[in-house]
Order: sequence, then structure tokens, then C-alpha cells
Amino acid sequence: MAGDDAAGTQVFHLELLGEARLRHDGAHVPLERRTAAVLAWLALEGPHPKYRLAGLLWAESSEVTARNNMRQLLRRLRLSTGAELVQGGDVLSLAEGITVDASQLQAHALAGRHSQVLEQEGVLLSSLEFDDCPEFHAWLESARERLDKLRRRAASAESEARERAGDLSGALVLAEKLLGMDPYSEEAWRRLMRLHYVSGDRGSALNAFERCRRLLREELDTQPLPQTVALAREIERGPTTSHAARVQPAKLPLSVLRPPVLVGRERVWARMEEAWEAGLTIFLSGEPGVGKTRLAHDFAASRGGHITLESRPGEMHVAYSSHVRLLRQLLAQRPDARLEPWVRRELARLMPDMAGPEGLPPPMVDEADRSRFLEANCQAVYQLCSGLDAIVADDLHYMDAATAEFALLMLSRRHDTQPGGAFPHFVDTFRKGELTPVAIGCIQQLVEAGLAIVIELEPLETDSVGALLGSLELAGAESLTDNVMRYTGGNPLFIMEALRHLLESGGLERGWPEHVHPSGRGRDLIQQRLERLSPQALQVARLAALAKTSFQLELAVEVLEMTPLTLAQHVSELEAAHVLRGERFTHDLLFEVVRETIPPSLIPLLHRRLASALEQRKAAPVVVAQHWLEGKEPERAAPHLVAAANAEASAFRHMEAALLYFRAATALEEAGAFEEAARVRARARGIPSA
Repeated sequence: MAGDDAAGTQVFHLELLGEARLRHDGAHVPLERRTAAVLAWLALEGPHPKYRLAGLLWAESSEVTARNNMRQLLRRLRLSTGAELVQGGDVLSLAEGITVDASQLQAHALAGRHSQVLEQEGVLLSSLEFDDCPEFHAWLESARERLDKLRRRAASAESEARERAGDLSGALVLAEKLLGMDPYSEEAWRRLMRLHYVSGDRGSALNAFERCRRLLREELDTQPLPQTVALAREIERGPTTSHAARVQPAKLPLSVLRPPVLVGRERVWARMEEAWEAGLTIFLSGEPGVGKTRLAHDFAASRGGHITLESRPGEMHVAYSSHVRLLRQLLAQRPDARLEPWVRRELARLMPDMAGPEGLPPPMVDEADRSRFLEANCQAVYQLCSGLDAIVADDLHYMDAATAEFALLMLSRRHDTQPGGAFPHFVDTFRKGELTPVAIGCIQQLVEAGLAIVIELEPLETDSVGALLGSLELAGAESLTDNVMRYTGGNPLFIMEALRHLLESGGLERGWPEHVHPSGRGRDLIQQRLERLSPQALQVARLAALAKTSFQLELAVEVLEMTPLTLAQHVSELEAAHVLRGERFTHDLLFEVVRETIPPSLIPLLHRRLASALEQRKAAPVVVAQHWLEGKEPERAAPHLVAAANAEASAFRHMEAALLYFRAATALEEAGAFEEAARVRARARGIPSA
């Protein structure tokens, strides 16, 4: 028949989740009840005898009437669509080429595409009733439950994936979504409680338990399971046994993953409270692992709603990289925010997807354009932060200079209140002695203007180390106070590394090992953890240390020439050892120790492979250039440095542009291209005030 392939030459999409309808050529055609039932059955169950299906849908009619009704139904469908959507004689099937939302949901679930599963919302044939077709009604209820189960599994798996990637806020959103699908699942409640706890929000974790207990009592007249109660008590008082947190691969107590009590910071906390009340920006400085991040998070949480901006290794070379991530976070929290068109247009210079129908703005031509650009970014942050009490900006020593300069402008205007927004308080952290000169200058200006305070965080004293060990409620831990203090110097990160080492080696019950030299540093503990990794897993970690913020699993597959499955196994090993969380190191000190373990002869080779792969991905020119330089290929780095300089010059960041031109010229001279180097140096000298 001519109509047999009609569906193959036209595009039809069958929507069964929610209102049943066909979408074709931009039009939506509602489906009659039994027509929707036939199409749903064939889409989810596959080919089926025509008259057996007729018997399901006209259960109270005679066989002759049911068959005639089925023929008329298929004829009406063919006439209304102009295509043979249902094909076959005695056995019916959907024509090839028809897409079905419910089938797509199943396919996404089978392929492990969890986020796509969750995008397919709606109840199967939700607006239709089939009480007069009891067998079909029973099948429909079963099919709805199957799809709901796929969604629940997807929400759970995606929540776990987000947590492994370090996206705890995303994991929490999905945990709440899972509870919306299955509010009586205590496993889902326990997941939510754990996620709140490891996020540093003990109050919300305990509140989740109370919500669970109230729901079970009021709806089911029962009490939570013993394991749910035990978890609540563990969160409330700190763990009492070495029972592992469910979401962590390694068998470590919750208290070692995140100590339940912040100790030894009472005086610093009081200074932070005074600064907060005075409206000052708070900068916390100290050595790696001294507890700056934990203190900043706990303090911000005590003040209300807050978000965290984490600057990352490698970002200091990419202008506005930290600022763009802050904007992305704020926009994700306020998807309904209505920014002025001129503000969105200026933001499109950094985020092209913000451009409206008029497209991207033209290049800046003078300082007035630059001022307008900075004003738009201030307005955006001001409006998007409405209702937000604090922003924690972590690891400022990795922040790029452009973001630091913008932050200076924004923080200097924090007290200029206007309707429609607010600048929140900022609590910032950085490593002592590791800030860039630009960042140092910005902080000094804020302090001298009376707008900020810098508080230096010292290691814990002996009595505080004892209090920390006692709060963990690990048998024998508090008796090791003097040894732990001598070995770690009171550095909280090193203390936890020491306990982790003792727990993993089974030595905590035996006391402090005699062979451990009291060096006062924890790097050797991290080194011992790395030595327990397989060579392949260590290779992945080393690549991540060299790639820095560019590291992605797809990139590792290409550079290391591994299959995705093999790479996934090694990444799982790194996560189990608490080296990586998703595509990031669990702590920047781990990143540094891993980098130090890379054999010098291997470093240039890996950098060259990274540069080539990132070149194909059109990564930021300055990032590609840095990898070519580290790979001993200065001539290949030079064009990328020039491209980066051109971008800085067009943004009127003259000093940065000049420095990049000079770096490009130096690279060309190293490669022996002296004439080209001279031309590039001339461009640098032609920049205003360069």
C-alpha cells in the first residue's frame, strides 16, 4: 500500500506521558481514549494480535463488535493523520520512525542516561480512565509503576553521580525529587539525611529525620526503621561506632569524613561575628589544611542562606573564569530572574548563551564600553543575590586576576543599597603567601578602606587537638593526643589523614605506631595512600593533576588511550581511596602531592598530549599555550598566546595583553623565530601604558 511507508516520510512524535496526543508538523492532535490505548500498548509491549487487543478494549462487546470497532478505530486514525501509524494485518505494530516519549524513557534508562530519564515527566495516559476495560486497566497500572520505578532508579543513580562529582547541592535536589516519587522509602530519607550532613548542614539532616518520622506516624501509624534512627543519632551526637557512611566506598566512620564538631576556633569565630555585624568582608588566611574552608562554611551556614564559589587550580590563567562560574551558580538558583536586556547583552561577552535575538554585542572600543560591561556584571550579581545572606569564596590563590579586580569593584560597592537586589556578605579563604600580586593589592585596598578584615588561622593547640579527637568517639583516639599533635603540628587535615591511615591499616586499636616519624607534616601520609593505588589509577590521577580544571573523563580516555569502561574502573578506585571526587581532587593538597609524584621525563609527553587534545576541543587559548610550553613546544604555544593577548586587548585589559604578547615573543625566540618574535614585541609596545 502507498500509505504503508507514510509514517517513514513524515515525522510523528507520540506523547503518552501526560495528555495523550500526536505531534506532527508543529501541531498537537489529541487522541481518543481507545486510540491512545492501542498506541500505548504497541509502543510499550511491541507487536500484538489485532483482535486480542480489541478484546481488551471492548471487553463487554461481542467478538464481532470488538473486531469491527478495532477496524473503525484504525481507519479513523489513518484518515486523521494521513499516514499508516499502525501497520499489519492480524498482528499490529507501530510504524518505524515514530518516536514515543515513554519508549524514549525506557531507552534512556537502559543506557544509563539518568538525567534524560528524569526529563521525561508525566503519568502514562494520565487523563484517561479505563474502568470499563479491566484487563487493560490492570496492564496500565502495571506499566505506570514500571515507568515510575525507572524514574526512581534514575533519580537515585543521578544523585549518587552528582555526589561523586562534588555537586552536593545537585545531589540534594535529586534526593528530594526521589522522595517526591516515593515518600515512604526510608532508604531515600537516609540518603537525604547523609547528603545534608556531608554538606555541613546538620540541622537540615536532623530536620529530614523529623519529617520522615512525622510522615510515617501520621500516614502509616508506624515508626522509622532502626537503621534510620541510628543514623539520626549518629548525626546528632557524632558516630559511636566505626560504621561506614553508606555513600562512601571506603569503610570509614562518618566522623573521619567530616568531624562533627568545630573545635579550637572560638576566638576566631568571635572576630568573624564582629566583622559580620560591621558589614566587613572576611578573609581567612592560613596554611593548607588548617581548616579555612570548614570554618568559612560553618560560619556562613550559621548566618543563613549561602553558596560556595571554589576557585580551582589552573583558573588564574583564564580571565573571568571564577566570575563566570559564580554567575552560572547564581543563575541556576534563580532561573526565573529577569535581568535587564542591556545587562544580559553585556553578560553575553562572557557567556554567549545569554545573548538575545539581537546576537552578541560588538567588541568594546573604549573605556566607556568597559565601564558598561563591569556595571552590567555588578547589576547581575546584585539582582541574583537577592535573598542570599553570604557567598563563600574558597581558595582565592587560584582566582584569575580579572575576577579579583571585578571583586574589588563589587565589594567596594557592597553598602550601596538599591531596590531589587542585595550584595551578600563575603567570607573568603586563601593560602598564606600564595596570593597573586593582583589579589594582594585588591585585598589591601579593601582593608585600607575599612571594608574588609584579614584573619590568620593558626593550627590547633594541644587541648583543641584532644577535644577534636574526643569528639570523633573513636575508641582509643583521644589517648593519642600528644602523638597526633607532635606528628601533625595541629593541622586538622593532617590529623584526619593520620586517623584515616590508622583506621585503614587497622592500627588504631594498637596505639601510635613506633615507626612513624613525628615530622609535623602530613604529606607522607598522603604519599602512602597513593602508593596503595594501582599503577593505572595513579596514572589517571597524575593526568588530572597536569590537566587541572581541564580534566574530564572524555579527555582522559583520549590522552591515556583507555576504553571508557577501563577508565571508569580506575576512577572508581580513586574515589574509593578519597583521591578524586568525580573529576576533581578531594583536597588541593592531594593535587599537589600527586603532581610531585610524576616522573620528570613523563611530564612533557603528557602536556603535549593534553595540548593536542585541548586544541581539538577549542579550549581557552592560554590554557592550550601553557600545555605546549610545559611540553617543550614553544613554537606551537606562541599562536595561542597571541590569540589570548588579542582577547585581553579587546577587553581593554592592557597590562594582561602586553604580558601575553611578551610571553609569545619569548616563546618564538626560544623556537628560533626571531623575526616573528620582533613583530609580536612591537605589538606589545604599541599597547597603551604597556
